[in-house]
Amino acid sequence: MTQPPSPFENLKHLAEQDNPTNRAKDVGRVLEAIPALQHWLREVRQGAVVEMRAEGMSHAEVGKELGLSRARAQQIAEGRTTGKRAEASKDRPEKG
Repeated sequence: MTQPPSPFENLKHLAEQDNPTNRAKDVGRVLEAIPALQHWLREVRQGAVVEMRAEGMSHAEVGKELGLSRARAQQIAEGRTTGKRAEASKDRPEKG
């Protein structure tokens, strides 16, 4: 079986379970939680970028430090998403 991406090595145990039913259920729960994880990670990144800005860095400096464009650094600071995910979210009804 393949290895999980480097930030997620601690999830490898899910693939190593002997019981296929438990393995499928446990992995399914993780998959269902991915949108919440992505939301949390975006908030953490946004907070870090806002903190960098509060320390006096310009959007251009933040972008350079993170390997991003100035515009992308500004979008992150403002909590905006881009690309297919942002376009797809416009088409989905709000959960409420």
